[in-house]
Amino acid sequence: MALSSSLQQINLRERRLQFIRTHLEAFDVEPTFPIPLFEEAVLEIEGSCGIESSCKVEGSRLLAGRFNVCNDVEKTWPEFLTITFKFLDNIGNQLGVHLNRDSFEQFAAAHIGSHKIHSNTIGINLGSKLEDSSVMLYLHLERETDPEELVRTAIALDGGYYSDELIQVLIRDTICIGFELFFDGRSHVELCPGASAQPGALGNRGNYLIPYLQKHFSSKVNTIFMGSHGLMASFSKAYFKPVLWFYFTNTKEISKYFLFNSLGDRIHDFCQHQSCITDVAVAVTEPDLEHSRLENFCFYYNQRDECQPFPEWIMPS
Repeated sequence: MALSSSLQQINLRERRLQFIRTHLEAFDVEPTFPIPLFEEAVLEIEGSCGIESSCKVEGSRLLAGRFNVCNDVEKTWPEFLTITFKFLDNIGNQLGVHLNRDSFEQFAAAHIGSHKIHSNTIGINLGSKLEDSSVMLYLHLERETDPEELVRTAIALDGGYYSDELIQVLIRDTICIGFELFFDGRSHVELCPGASAQPGALGNRGNYLIPYLQKHFSSKVNTIFMGSHGLMASFSKAYFKPVLWFYFTNTKEISKYFLFNSLGDRIHDFCQHQSCITDVAVAVTEPDLEHSRLENFCFYYNQRDECQPFPEWIMPS
């Protein structure tokens, strides 16, 4: 029995690497550093996990060396920090870059014993130049708990100004908190409230965000939200406009709501022919969404090594 379990774990790990390498090959990305460091971290993760691959499109430019990984089936906070800090150390030491980890480390130290954090991701975003590349860390919050204490810490670390109305949305409906650490020493914090178009799918999350969307965002944003599986909005001092993530469990549904440029069509077509995809997301700002075709956006898709439907932010399909 132990041998069978061990072989199964090896197979799961190999499948994760296959997801990554299929994506790299499809979008002509060389598996150069720091991709091997990310793959090393991926192989260390016990249990089942998801690989989230993504493409960032900026007009005619495609950035496709972008991945996140997380064991989100089990509660892994704070144990997963061991792999997280090892990955950060390897990036800094082997690439000779300085990652500004202060905000993340301050947050982790303040809430290391919190039962309100479920798990965290580690990710890599390759830019067109090494200094524009980054490590992405997301902390997933338990949906049945009050996130206010965690969010207020993140707001203080972010240092941005938010209206009283928006602060209420953030402290009530945040489902994850992000930290992006660039290879040139820049860093920023993201605060991400979420809502489901299916009542109750995220517990009480969304009770403040949905009215905020209806009041402050266009009818197009709200129409797409109601047709999606869910929405996450990413707010940060670093963003002029929040980034809206529209999630779908069926890749084919995306074409009902978005028209892409040729790169977007290529990505969408690729995803429709991949196995083990549990959910996909289009991330875009509202001004970019108003164009007839999307030219600036990110396209995310999540694949689980066990090929079982289990969306990253734990919403029923």
